[in-house]
Amino acid sequence: MAVVGWLLVRHKKKPYVALPVPRQAFMGLTRAVSYSLQTITEEHSRPQKDRFTSGSWRDRCWHLAAADPAVAIWLAAEETHAPEHGAVNNDLSAARAAIRWLERLEESLITSATPQAAALLKQSISVSMQELHIATGILPSGSDAIETRASVAHSTAVRWRDQILGEISARPVGGKEISDHEVASILSLGQGDSQVGVLHELLVASKSLRALFVDFSGSVSSARLEAIRELAYGAGHEINNPLANIAARAQALLYDEHEPERQRRLATIVDQAFRARDMIGGLMIFARPPKPHQEEVNIIDLLQSVFTSMESMAEERGVRLTLDVVSETMCIVVDRGQIEDSLRGILSNAIEAIFHGGTVSVEAIESTGEVCLVTVNDNGIGMDMETMSRAFDPFFSGREAGRGIGLGLSKAFRLIDANGGSISIKSRLQQGTKVSITLPRASRST
Repeated sequence: MAVVGWLLVRHKKKPYVALPVPRQAFMGLTRAVSYSLQTITEEHSRPQKDRFTSGSWRDRCWHLAAADPAVAIWLAAEETHAPEHGAVNNDLSAARAAIRWLERLEESLITSATPQAAALLKQSISVSMQELHIATGILPSGSDAIETRASVAHSTAVRWRDQILGEISARPVGGKEISDHEVASILSLGQGDSQVGVLHELLVASKSLRALFVDFSGSVSSARLEAIRELAYGAGHEINNPLANIAARAQALLYDEHEPERQRRLATIVDQAFRARDMIGGLMIFARPPKPHQEEVNIIDLLQSVFTSMESMAEERGVRLTLDVVSETMCIVVDRGQIEDSLRGILSNAIEAIFHGGTVSVEAIESTGEVCLVTVNDNGIGMDMETMSRAFDPFFSGREAGRGIGLGLSKAFRLIDANGGSISIKSRLQQGTKVSITLPRASRST
């Protein structure tokens, strides 16, 4: 059974573990790559309800590729040690899960067509084909044996992975290396092999497809936000005028009214008109935020002010607020009022995401590129991918997923962007949400 490639498995802080991959296994990998490319191309052509899920994509990939023990162990190791790259993240769309998997396969697969293949193999801890057979209990019986076997169960692959990595951990430091002769022999076997060539051509083609998918998704998102901003600005002007008339007429009637029930009804009209006005004001800020008046602000003073204003809301919901600032002298250059307003909206969302007590933690550190990084973590219900993709849309509410977004995040997004900062979200259902904000740091005096 000719070995024509290796798969590099991540192993804690140690070098990669190199698993031998026979020619027959490349057929399964090729089918899995083809299916992943199909998943990516169909992402935008299918209705939302008919799209592949990351779970169904993962199951299909396992069925296509995991017949070979080395491939099965690599798949299990990727999902366990690097879930952000694997397919186990059920909040990812199938296309995005496929993209991440293809990236990892491209980084892990070593053949004669891989740049610096010999150097990568020499830096790895090798597992021989015999050791692989002993660990898995599968002995080579013929050139077509792997092709005819059914895909292994995930639990079996995990058991194989643990045994292989356990044996690697028990090896003495400076143990067996792949010899120069063995490296040259393997790479020579793979040279000119049609199956190896097909897989590498597919991986090369996938680079362009992955780039198109990412660029297209980003362009659609930017265009959608720009359309929403234009609509918000025009609608805000149109709605504000009748609201002002309603509030003014109701206030005039209220001034001359003495009957209690009519007073109550008129007061309700005034209150609701002002509430709608404030909502329109938030929408107008999203559409065209006011120019910030930036000044040097101490970050801990700003965050403590925000915390003070949110304490009562947190207490009502039994939520604990924690603050960790690395440097008490760290300053940022922002419009203090705008950033405080943004952070209050973000903290409000985080608190609302927690139903039965929990923690919202805020941390501020000095990051690279002369920015201050502020992170807001909650252990609430989190968001799925669809909700997260629309988190910055005004008036979009993810209450079905446990979050009352409204204008909070859309307004924060615009104000932080206007102050030269950025905001991003990472979230998973039932595992909480992390909001990361970068703000320009004040230059240190010399």
